[in-house]
Amino acid sequence: MGSNDISPPHVPSYVVPVSNALLQAGGGLWTITYILMARQSFKDRTYGMPFFALALNFAWEIVYALYVAEMPLERFVFTVWLLLDCAMVYGLLTSGKEEWNHAPSMKKYLGTIFWITTIWCTVGHWAFAKWWLDNDVGQKEGKFYMGRVGPDTTELGFWSALICQVNLSAASLVMLLVRQHTGGVSWKIWGSRMLGSVFGLYGNYGWEWWMWREAHEYFMSPFAVFMWVTCLVCDLVYPFFFARIRRTEKVLLDGRKAPGSIEIEGKKSR
Repeated sequence: MGSNDISPPHVPSYVVPVSNALLQAGGGLWTITYILMARQSFKDRTYGMPFFALALNFAWEIVYALYVAEMPLERFVFTVWLLLDCAMVYGLLTSGKEEWNHAPSMKKYLGTIFWITTIWCTVGHWAFAKWWLDNDVGQKEGKFYMGRVGPDTTELGFWSALICQVNLSAASLVMLLVRQHTGGVSWKIWGSRMLGSVFGLYGNYGWEWWMWREAHEYFMSPFAVFMWVTCLVCDLVYPFFFARIRRTEKVLLDGRKAPGSIEIEGKKSR
């Protein structure tokens, strides 16, 4: 978002190109993350992106690919993510029920609950985006939308993506601690996810805040700092728990993973 920005005269001309490069690097790393998640999901016969985070991300990509994104590259990236999300959704619907043996109702109606959640999240993303665009929220010099100075879609993308990001980072950590196994995730997934956030979120918006302060003050607002620091902390402590759980988990004969403390017939140890 914001790839068609035109920086005002007092802002160096290289600010927008550098910002676009950081955003593209982050987007590329997130694309790799989605591919790795889908692959690991099929390998471990489970799902790696937490249930609500997957529904929220899926909804985000639907709304931004079909409604918000203006530039062809932006639409293309959101469409690619949407297609990759379909692979992760397939993994959840075909293999995810085994993660809900402790909750029979959730296990029985997993697909129905997921689609209802996704529809609800889609309505939420659409309502927020429509309010933002219709009311020219965040209108600033140099921020163009549909050929005119209008709503700041860079800021819109920041808040909507940050909501998805904080949910994904916190829920990924919680899911790991609750499951006590690393099914559906890997070191590579954590690394590409972490670096994707470093470049696309912290790096991109931090750069714009530093170089074009008046248009990006929101990045250092108290609520924004609370949100992205929460993401960062969750992502930084994640590998320590991952390493400990990886040492104790068990791998079953069918490829699934299970907590090391549970005795399951037909298992084999690492």
